[in-house]
Amino acid sequence: FSLSTSTPLSISSPKLDPPPPSELLNLSFYAVSVSFLAVANVLAALRTPTPEPKFTRPSRATVAAGIELGSWLFFGSTLQLMGLKHTTGSQASVIVQLTTVLVPLAESFVLRSPVGARTWRGIVVAFAGILLLTFDQASESRRLFGPGEMLSGDLLVLAAAAAYTLHVVRLGGYAKRTAPLALASAKQTAQLVYALSFVAATLLLDRGGSTLSQYKGFLASLETGGGALQTLAAVALWNGVASSAFTSFAQSYGQRRIPPSTASLLFTTQPLWSTFFCTLFLDEHVGVKGSFGIALV
Repeated sequence: FSLSTSTPLSISSPKLDPPPPSELLNLSFYAVSVSFLAVANVLAALRTPTPEPKFTRPSRATVAAGIELGSWLFFGSTLQLMGLKHTTGSQASVIVQLTTVLVPLAESFVLRSPVGARTWRGIVVAFAGILLLTFDQASESRRLFGPGEMLSGDLLVLAAAAAYTLHVVRLGGYAKRTAPLALASAKQTAQLVYALSFVAATLLLDRGGSTLSQYKGFLASLETGGGALQTLAAVALWNGVASSAFTSFAQSYGQRRIPPSTASLLFTTQPLWSTFFCTLFLDEHVGVKGSFGIALV
């Protein structure tokens, strides 16, 4: 549920004039997420039943896990934000749910972990519902985007789905031997470092100065009023806390107890909530096929 709220909020941000660069938007999410988790770690230490609060450094294994898992999440979120500029929010949410099929396939063939027949049946039914919702939203999206533009956006989101798949599969192993809060903090910190590095590299490789001018133009627009700064702050705060920090902790905690394929099946409810929020706030509509697809999921 919390993860699904990121799509309508993220897709509303590019509608600002001028739209925020996706790399700066990503950076703001991670900065808020890491700050929130830092406070959570302090509060957890203060609640430890010892004479003095116990603040410990994360182990090397936790840091290594955070670096790897953060890599997959960073690639996924960056590609998804880029794709959201060229496709509808509902369409993007549905394509990301290809992880429903990709995760159990990876779990079966890469990890050599068998997936039960009941889980596979649930995956097939849920994926059929996702396809129906996809076809429904594709007809709606033609009103907003050209076929070529929508295809480019969908391919970017598809690449994001592959990165998210690797994250879910690898998390299945790390979550069983790492504390959820420590693992979530390591993942989000790694993503913040990647985001800072990405922005720095973009500026260093900006020979003509167009990217720097774009950054300056966007930052200047925030000072002119009109509610742009408030909108961006609200998006960064919610996505950073609810969609990033809390979701990262909750998934790390949950996958200690359930296999990746089951976690992926539970994530099929995300497009339902995303479609609901996109319909409610972005005036995107769900037709008969989409409604039937939602029922199947």
